[in-house]
Amino acid sequence: MIEIDQVLHKQMRSLGKVTYKKFLCREVINNWSQLVDESIAAQVVPVTIERGVLFVNVENSAFKDQLKFFKEEIIDAINENFGQDEPLVKDIQIAKSFQIPNPPQEKSPPAQVEESQIEDITLTEEEIARCQEEADKFSDELRQIVLATLVSQAKAQKLRLKNSWHKCAKCNVLCPPEENFCVVCKIKERTNMINKLFDILYDAPWLKSWDAQKILLEQMPHMRSECTLDTVDSARTSLIQNLASHIRYGDEDSPEVMKLVMLKKQLPPDKLTPAIIKRALYELQFNLSELPRRK
Repeated sequence: MIEIDQVLHKQMRSLGKVTYKKFLCREVINNWSQLVDESIAAQVVPVTIERGVLFVNVENSAFKDQLKFFKEEIIDAINENFGQDEPLVKDIQIAKSFQIPNPPQEKSPPAQVEESQIEDITLTEEEIARCQEEADKFSDELRQIVLATLVSQAKAQKLRLKNSWHKCAKCNVLCPPEENFCVVCKIKERTNMINKLFDILYDAPWLKSWDAQKILLEQMPHMRSECTLDTVDSARTSLIQNLASHIRYGDEDSPEVMKLVMLKKQLPPDKLTPAIIKRALYELQFNLSELPRRK
């Protein structure tokens, strides 16, 4: 376990949950070499923690594939030392979109590039005063440490805004200019999109994929880049497998079987014939829990 200054942590906790969590995220990066094995620290550089996701830079392309084998170990080490009331980190991802645009020409790890650019940022007197006001709530021995942390956070925020970062469309977290959502909200929106596709296809299983895509985009136009025909087909396949897993003997005339065949053949009910149904069930036999018997 890493030795923690309990007095400092108590003071930071008194500033509120949000500020305390930002402080813990900073502590993870500052104590990285103590948290992970030397071999990992030599290859993996922490960049930032955004809403439970630790973004890291891995310069060695071969080690990027190996990172998945160490993820759980790293997450456990972080949460064991800094998890406090709830896990601080739930996932680890390569920091592609979190790189600062137009880095210097010399080769430097992204975390170092960001730090060097942060130092070039100048805060206004009002911004410094706000940091000072928060730091003044601490005891004399902690005030300078807290002030330095708050100033660094304010500069990082200002740097990102300068580089056209903007607030996520769903929350207040800053995200890169090419993204509409932060990582967490993007995952939630994609999950929401898939669930809507399930509803669309379940209610109208005869729809062609491009028709289902059109209906989805009318409801969620901001997901145009995510809702490809492959995505619709994947949702259809998942729904087919889910329905098929519940089919039992003697159910061949049930609404669920008819829905299953319409999903498979993308045909409306008036276009279904006994021959089409029989053929579809035969094609789906490896997906069915128990293949319905036909006379």
